[in-house]
Amino acid sequence: MKKTNIILFSESAQFLNVTQRSLEFYNVHIKKCINNLNEIKKYSNKKDKIYIAQVPTKNKERAKEIINFFNKTNLNWICVGEDSSINFFAMTKGAMANVILKETPTNTEYKVFIKTLINKINQSIEIASIISSRSKKQKVDKAYDKIISIGASTGGTEAVQSILTSLDENIPPTLIVIHMPAGFTRMYANRLNDLCKMYVKEAEDGDMLKYGVVYIAPGGYHMRILKRNGKLYISCKQENKVNGHMPSVDVLFESIADYVAPKVVSVILTGMGNDGALGTLSIKKKGGFTIGQDKETSVVYGMPKVASEIGGVLVQAPLSAIPDIIMNNI
Repeated sequence: MKKTNIILFSESAQFLNVTQRSLEFYNVHIKKCINNLNEIKKYSNKKDKIYIAQVPTKNKERAKEIINFFNKTNLNWICVGEDSSINFFAMTKGAMANVILKETPTNTEYKVFIKTLINKINQSIEIASIISSRSKKQKVDKAYDKIISIGASTGGTEAVQSILTSLDENIPPTLIVIHMPAGFTRMYANRLNDLCKMYVKEAEDGDMLKYGVVYIAPGGYHMRILKRNGKLYISCKQENKVNGHMPSVDVLFESIADYVAPKVVSVILTGMGNDGALGTLSIKKKGGFTIGQDKETSVVYGMPKVASEIGGVLVQAPLSAIPDIIMNNI
């Protein structure tokens, strides 16, 4: 496997000892074993490492403390746990991968765990390398006179990819809501980051908008923009669903209409239902430029259809034409 620094964390000495020996049997070198969470803080500015963190399953509050710690420090980490719900929670809090390990596994189950863990380590190393190289594309803060917003649902992952891969690197701040469940939006953002000229990330509460950065709303959170001291920030909050969704396109679009409508180029793409239609209309009424995907190229002609029918769409266009329309209006 590729050479990298791997650190094991667990409050169980047995897990540390057995797992280190097992991984090193397969030539996976462990840089350090740590059993005290406070000691991890010494490495919180070290982004060139992969952390394997075992979380306790009997004490779920402690498990969440550990998960939230790794989330706040923004380290590259893999979650190991027995409880699938805790592992899923870890994925929503930034874990690059998760591996299930029973409390008392059989020899066969433990061998499967180690091989799965090695596979996840290799995958995480690749993702970390992509994030590191792409993060250099982030732009310094500067004033911007345009914002791009995009909303989509069914068929939207491919449509958004088609648009972003056709846009220039130094585009205005771009905010995107796609109806995706928690745990998948981060992986989707990482994949787009690998394919696109600009920097693509899963949005985080408190992100300040920057040129050359695309923000994907995290699954299970509503994303909106807020203004503080003349600058625009992202808010990501868990609230009630809107139009049956969280994140909701309408939540984002309405916040954009409130703060920056005349400066926005907004796109409503393929998707079932009507989420985003009213927000598109609000943006148009306040001077924003609105685009709707046409019926012929939509996987499901629902959201753009409703937006068009209520008068929210200025230009209706096939998917292939949308990138040029965006670039001509920013």
